[in-house]
Amino acid sequence: MSSPADLALFFLQKLACILSAVGSLMIISQVTRSQFNRKKTQQRLMLCISIIDFQTSIVWIFTPLFMPAYSGYPWAGGNRASCDTQGFIVQFSSAGFLYMCCLQFMYLLMIKYGWKEREITKLEKWFHIIPNAFGIVTATTALVLKQYNAANWDCWIAPLPADCTSSYEVKKGNTELTETDCIRGDMANIFRFAFFFAPLWASILFCIVTMIVVHRTMKKSELNFQKKYRFSQNSRNRQVSDEVKKQSIRYSLAFFIVWTFPTLARIVQFFKEVHPVLVVLSGTTIGLQGFFNALIYFRPRYAKCVKHKRWYNKVWALVHSTIFFCCYNDDYTKDSVDYVGRTSINTEQTSMSMTAKSMGPQQIVGSPEGKDEEKREEKDDEWHSNGEEGDATTKVKWASETQG
Repeated sequence: MSSPADLALFFLQKLACILSAVGSLMIISQVTRSQFNRKKTQQRLMLCISIIDFQTSIVWIFTPLFMPAYSGYPWAGGNRASCDTQGFIVQFSSAGFLYMCCLQFMYLLMIKYGWKEREITKLEKWFHIIPNAFGIVTATTALVLKQYNAANWDCWIAPLPADCTSSYEVKKGNTELTETDCIRGDMANIFRFAFFFAPLWASILFCIVTMIVVHRTMKKSELNFQKKYRFSQNSRNRQVSDEVKKQSIRYSLAFFIVWTFPTLARIVQFFKEVHPVLVVLSGTTIGLQGFFNALIYFRPRYAKCVKHKRWYNKVWALVHSTIFFCCYNDDYTKDSVDYVGRTSINTEQTSMSMTAKSMGPQQIVGSPEGKDEEKREEKDDEWHSNGEEGDATTKVKWASETQG
C-alpha cells in the first residue's frame, strides 16, 4: 500500500508534467510554424529547450509504464528495458539546463556587449553541440554501466538494491564486505553527482552571475538613457531594451524555482534521510520548467491580445492557436497578423510600399541605404529578443519608422 506522500507525489508530479508538456508544445508549435521565428537564434534555443522538456515531461507522466513492477511505485508495470529507456531520456534532459546557460550567455552578449543577431549566429553551433554532446555521452555511459534503476519517482541513476554498499565504500574500508553487493548501479551517488548535479549547480551559478551582470547593466543603461535622450522614440527604444533584459532575468528565475527543492533534497541527502514533504516538493517543481518557460515566452503576446477581455479567454486563444491551430480560424499567431485587432500586414506592406515610391530618396530618414538597413536589423533584434514571437507586423512597423 502506497503512503500518502507517495500518492501526493504521484498525482502532483503528473499535474505539473501535464502543464509543462502543454507549455512546451505551445512553444514548439509557435517556433516551428513561423518562418520569422525559425531565423532567430533565441527562438531556436527555446525550441530545443522545449523539445527536451516535452519528452521528459511525457516519460514522467507515464512513469508507471516504465517503472519495474517490483519497485513499489503506484501501478508500476514496466520492466528492465523500459526502466533503461526512461533513465536514458531523463539523463539526457541534463542538456536542457546547459541550453539554458547558452540562452543566458546569448542574452549577456546582446545586453552587456551589444552583439547583434548576425554575430550570435556564428557562435550558435556551439550552443547546440555542447548540450547535446553532454546529454548523449552521459546518458549512454550510464546505460552501459547499468546505472538506471528505480529511484524515488522515476527510473534514473540509482543503486539496486537501494541500501547496497558500493565498491567505493568497500575500497575505503568503511564496511566488512570484501566486494560490492550492488546488483546494478554501483557507485550511483558518484555518477549522479558527476553526470547531473555538478553541471546543474555550475549552471545555476552561471545563471546567477549572468543575472547580476544583466541587472547592473540595466541600471547603468537606464541612467545613461535618462542623461542622453529626451525624445519619445528613444524612450521607446529604452523600454524595449529594458524588456529584453527583464526577459533574461525571468528565464533565470524560473530556472532557479524549478531546481531549488531538488537541490535542497540532494544536499540534505548527504547528511540524513530526506523528509517525504521535501521529496514531494522536489518531484513536483522539477516538472514545471516547460510551464514557466511558456508563461515567460507568451507573456508579451498575452499582454497585447486585444480581442479578448477575460484572462481565461486570452489563455485559451493562445492554446487554441498554437496546439489546435488546424481548426483555429482567427489569424492570431501567424506571421500575417501580429496580434488580434491589428491591421493586416498585407495592408501595411502595401501602404508602406506606396509611401516609399511617392517619396524621394532625400526624404528617407537615415541617409545612406546601408545604414538604414542596419538600423532595421538592430530594431528587429531588439523586438525579437523581447519575446515578440512571430512578429512580422512589428518588422514592418520598425521598417516604416526607420524609413519615415
